[in-house]
Amino acid sequence: MTLLALAASSRDGSLNAALMEVILAELGDVFPRPDRVDYAIFEETPQYSARLEQHSGVPETMQQLARRVAEARALLLVTPEYNHGIPGSFKNGIDWLSRVSVTLLARKPVLIAGASAAPVGAWRGMRALRPSVELLGGLTVPYMISIGGVTSRAAIEERFTDPAARPRIAAALSTFRHLCTLPAEPG
Repeated sequence: MTLLALAASSRDGSLNAALMEVILAELGDVFPRPDRVDYAIFEETPQYSARLEQHSGVPETMQQLARRVAEARALLLVTPEYNHGIPGSFKNGIDWLSRVSVTLLARKPVLIAGASAAPVGAWRGMRALRPSVELLGGLTVPYMISIGGVTSRAAIEERFTDPAARPRIAAALSTFRHLCTLPAEPG
């Protein structure tokens, strides 16, 4: 089984890239070799427009990513929160991917997570991501992992062992593992 993992940030020292790695370590028993997506391809993709699509088609990088998504058993999507939403380049990439297939994520388990120095974490950004994922058919885990009030990977790792935070984190991971180990339905 392959897990496609994406942190929607290419910033050095990104909390969301760190959170992705912490989650991947926790899921290593089910997904020992995840497929990590370099977020730079989202940042380098032209802004979606019907005119551009009609003239040039879907960018090759998005077609390649769509193939990787199609081959994956499940997805881990980690997003920062930008003004109560997700990064514009992330939404733009999702828009391009939907042009490859509106059922690209059909029946694929998707775990959404986010981290922030803000007290509520990336909760609002994660909530903004969820409808796009579900529109493409993804089976989003009811529990999302929002880590707030952190400024480093060490702080994220500490939160993962915090008795107050661990039950929700464990519920998200357990539900995701369960969904990923169910027999995949034929396309």
